[in-house]
Amino acid sequence: MKKKLVLVASLASLVWSIYLMAAVALNDTSVAKRVAGGHLHSFGAMLRFTYTVQGLLMIFQFLFLIQLFKRGGVWSKTTYLWARIFLILSFLSAVANMASKSTLERWNTIPALLIAYGYLVLGALNFRPRRR
Repeated sequence: MKKKLVLVASLASLVWSIYLMAAVALNDTSVAKRVAGGHLHSFGAMLRFTYTVQGLLMIFQFLFLIQLFKRGGVWSKTTYLWARIFLILSFLSAVANMASKSTLERWNTIPALLIAYGYLVLGALNFRPRRR
């Protein structure tokens, strides 16, 4: 039951993050106070491209978390590595959001921490990786 609750919270957080990424990619200024430091009135092409790539990565994370839940944790050395990379990236995202000058962007810390916690719980080892 705990893992299901963590999955739902992580997926909801990823949906919020995907929404923000898509809004920037489409140059929707309604989210301007919540992203990119909160000081931009329109988004340049390079920033929009960057947010598009991040949005695609978030969609991959969404699907990856569902697989982690279905399989009961990581199932190979590669998935273990990806789960740890996404855990670290989510934590770093939370730190970056905490350091933002925009108060609305600082609220994005909560979803980032929920995603990191999801990788911590759902990315648990169910095998012992071999050392070479």
